[in-house]
Amino acid sequence: MFIEPFSPDRHCTEEVAGLIYETEPAYFPLVFGRDRKKALSTIERLILAGGNAFGRENITCAVREGRVAGILVMQAPDAPGLVKGALAVARAAGPITAVRFFLVELLIFAPHYLKREPEPAYEISSLSIAPAERGRGIGAALLEDAVRRVRSRGGGRIVLSVIAPNPPAVRLYERAGFHTVSTHRAWVPYRALTVLTMVYDAVQDRSDTLMQDFDETMRDVRRDLAE
Repeated sequence: MFIEPFSPDRHCTEEVAGLIYETEPAYFPLVFGRDRKKALSTIERLILAGGNAFGRENITCAVREGRVAGILVMQAPDAPGLVKGALAVARAAGPITAVRFFLVELLIFAPHYLKREPEPAYEISSLSIAPAERGRGIGAALLEDAVRRVRSRGGGRIVLSVIAPNPPAVRLYERAGFHTVSTHRAWVPYRALTVLTMVYDAVQDRSDTLMQDFDETMRDVRRDLAE
């Protein structure tokens, strides 16, 4: 298996669209509709157009034996806000999809848009593994790659949301170093949702790594002096 940025020349756009659509059944059918064929067609247009929350530049693929085994979608801190993001969706997929995207984002993630973030953050919006590939460490590998990229760019934080209950996803993120910072309730048609916001602190992770390296170095020095 290897991990690389999405390219329409190397990866099947329909496979990627399908994985995005299946990331969260409480969210994506509300935005793109429950007709899977039409939904995938819309997501494919957004992927190929770029410049939006689902754009090609935000997607990383895990590939095994020539097929997309998993995807991670992560926006940079300078990504457009909700209004500009909805306009970008409108340009690529039409006004109806844009309005649905705007309303569903507000319904489910209102606190995210209303509160003032302490600093700009990268945001993971989708992490999905093909059913036949689950349990093989692909999700962990995609998260490790995301963390590595953020740290290499000097980024400080990565945020994501989990619609609960989803214990396997929460455990995966916790093992990768994310922790829950807030929980809120959201109301969508016919149901109420519990939404967890989780954060990875890349700056703290770097500090912890430096301290571990320092401690190991000092242990080596003390051992050498004692010999």
